[in-house]
Amino acid sequence: MKIKNRTKRVLTILLCISLVMSVATGCGAKPPVDADGGQKTVVVYVPDIFNTLNPFSTGAFSDSYVFNQVYETIATVDDQGNPTPALAESWEVSPDALTYTIKLVEDAVFENGETLKASDVVFTYTYARDYPAKNAFYSMVEKVEVIDEFTVKFTLEKPSPLFLGYTQQMPIVNEKFVTEQGGDISKLACGTGPYTIVTYDPAVKVMLTANENYRLGTAAIKDVELRYVSDGSSAVVALESGEIHFMSVPPIMASSFMDKDGYKTQRTLPFYTAVIAMNTKVEPFDNKLIRQAFSYAADKQSIITIAYEGYGTEAKLQAYTNSFGVDLSDVQDFSYNPEKAKALLAEAGYPDGMDLTKDFGVKMLTIPGTFHEKVGQVFQNNLADIGVKVELQSTQTPDEDVESGNFGIMNQGATYRVDFSYNECNYGTVGIGGNNYSQMSIPYVDEMFDKGAAESDPAKRQVIYKELIEYLVDYAPGIPVFHKQEIYVWNKDLNARAHDSGMFPFFVYEWSWN
Repeated sequence: MKIKNRTKRVLTILLCISLVMSVATGCGAKPPVDADGGQKTVVVYVPDIFNTLNPFSTGAFSDSYVFNQVYETIATVDDQGNPTPALAESWEVSPDALTYTIKLVEDAVFENGETLKASDVVFTYTYARDYPAKNAFYSMVEKVEVIDEFTVKFTLEKPSPLFLGYTQQMPIVNEKFVTEQGGDISKLACGTGPYTIVTYDPAVKVMLTANENYRLGTAAIKDVELRYVSDGSSAVVALESGEIHFMSVPPIMASSFMDKDGYKTQRTLPFYTAVIAMNTKVEPFDNKLIRQAFSYAADKQSIITIAYEGYGTEAKLQAYTNSFGVDLSDVQDFSYNPEKAKALLAEAGYPDGMDLTKDFGVKMLTIPGTFHEKVGQVFQNNLADIGVKVELQSTQTPDEDVESGNFGIMNQGATYRVDFSYNECNYGTVGIGGNNYSQMSIPYVDEMFDKGAAESDPAKRQVIYKELIEYLVDYAPGIPVFHKQEIYVWNKDLNARAHDSGMFPFFVYEWSWN
């Protein structure tokens, strides 16, 4: 095959946000202009702090927003889930689906002037192995070889239907640059993408400027500011005043922009599930009865309404219902049932409930200033209704907490693709340290993912995944709460678009000012 070039206690918070919105009025400020009168700068809101410029040591969305502008990958994935050549000019796949021979473009140049070569691809995949955050995206690779200056061959240990799509998670770095930095690229970047980094202030902003040597042409928008704002309502005020030009708007504020002059809006499905993760290696979550009890305790509809203003649908699994291989017809039904939750707690030996913080030293981790915090607040009340107490604790380092396993229960979220095989990184051993928040490592689960990936008959793959999904839902490693919708708003003079992706929602190179 050859192919060419995403409760009441909380209501007070919502009321405060609404009051902020009533003060912030206006029709959107004019876009900035340069000395010659030409519009050039765009400011994009980022809801979380930046962690690192090393693309392999993080899975945070905020970091990916930077990488997506600065680096390029072998392939990208379009909004239908299909891999599209990027740094690849073409690729060929062997009949057994174990060998991918990729011809690279010959005109990609790194910021330091080095031409992209096959050796850089080999180096990238070798370098990435020191970082578990991206393990799920390269673990199937047995070896990477240079065929010639612009051709590289990947040999897989096992078939992986999503391998080409996984390459989008692996920005290609320059071997010479990384070596000159002693292997530490946490504060410096050197990519082949349309933008380069001017300043990097992790707790404030990242400033980018157009790469004038970019092979596909200089970006229409010269300067970009990715600005961190800790509070969503403050970011909306900045959008209203014209300080911010593009942002994902908190759901409670979205409706006010839908038909408002001065703005454009777009609703996306980012292939993202909000999850209450339970660490199966930590008491009491090593007990399936406890996990199932907590699953019944979650009032998902109330969580969606309060934490996300209704912009979501209840989830049964960390996978979208339309993804290939997802059949939820016969799975265990964990619909809200506090009485069933109490019965399971009693069966587990806790007829009078429990205090997670006092009895087990467990606090529920939440990410401050985000909808995850509200999810935690509502679920805290849900647990109280079944006799379970737990304290909330804010964390600014959720990815590090997951990687270290240093948590008992936390509010997180997971992305996925349109094929269930991707969920190996959420439920398989390869995902530990990454998106496998529950830390589960079960041979049966790993074997079933391998079996599904190796099967070429779609009907047989469906059967394999159906059996696996029934097991996973019953095992209840976490509580999939809702599949979210994302609402983007931007200045009417900005020609922009958003994508159905959590990790790759926007590429400024596609944008321009009127």
